[in-house]
Amino acid sequence: MNDKRNEKKHVWVTDKAGNEYLCPIDALKDPKDATQDELDNCIDVESLKQYIDV
Repeated sequence: MNDKRNEKKHVWVTDKAGNEYLCPIDALKDPKDATQDELDNCIDVESLKQYIDV
């Protein structure tokens, strides 16, 4: 049985500068070596901090 609720849809990525992103898994070829073009499709965690209390 294939349960889509358990499929991983997003992944945490850290770029070479140490910035963290939350990315749709299908937007990346290799999450360990994401390009800037791929990261443009992701959410920058720092930008989220202005909207949520972390």
